Amino acid sequence: MLTLRRRWPVAILIVYGVTQIHAWAPETRVRMTDEAVRFMPPSLRLALEKHRTELLRGVLNPMKNEDGPTHRATDGGTLDESVEIEAAKLLTLLREKTPFARIAEQFGTLAHYVFDSGFPPGVSEDGEDRYQHFSQFCEGRRERFPLVFYGHANDRLTERDYRGYAREVIERSRESDRQLAFAYERYAEHGHASAFDDRSVPFAVGSLSYSHSVNDVVRVWLTVWENAPGDMGRTPYRDTSRKKEPGRP
Repeated sequence: MLTLRRRWPVAILIVYGVTQIHAWAPETRVRMTDEAVRFMPPSLRLALEKHRTELLRGVLNPMKNEDGPTHRATDGGTLDESVEIEAAKLLTLLREKTPFARIAEQFGTLAHYVFDSGFPPGVSEDGEDRYQHFSQFCEGRRERFPLVFYGHANDRLTERDYRGYAREVIERSRESDRQLAFAYERYAEHGHASAFDDRSVPFAVGSLSYSHSVNDVVRVWLTVWENAPGDMGRTPYRDTSRKKEPGRP
């Protein structure tokens, strides 16, 4: 695992009037997207940086319908299928040599649904309203979340099983949600849960979920890119045959 320092500026290009209580905040999504771009091979990274506006449009536009079934993992939701569908769309665009502005937007749309899968209250089986402030809690603490890279390997993605991978992410997030539930129930009597400090379970869950979400997008993006096929040369941290020092890709 590699702990990385985050140095990219955050710029919100699309403004939403309603705060999503069961999803990552727009600002958090922008930062996680910028972090994921850093892990791309240079040929892809430079193109995504050039088309950052389109990339972020793809990440943020789906928030307009965040309550829809394509964003949900319960109550008839099809979030795992959304990841599979958006990955297939991206692969088609890449193989058809579509203008990269459109490709960048689709990279963002795919990332959006992967991020949805990694937000614990958003995939809760017990009702997401119980942590109404958790999204903003994470955004408020985000500068103190260390980014940890867990590596590229995943058996599901080796088989290009995007839906199966999304289900893995959802199950991991649900386990984190159960930890949140215990923490909130235990400390609810002491006042508003936003008073949790940096040693609390909610901080730990937010921090780990942040890192995992960045990792999830990196893995899914690279799987699609490699199968396009795209140039994988000099992908950061992909060569496991030699030790790499922590630091910026």
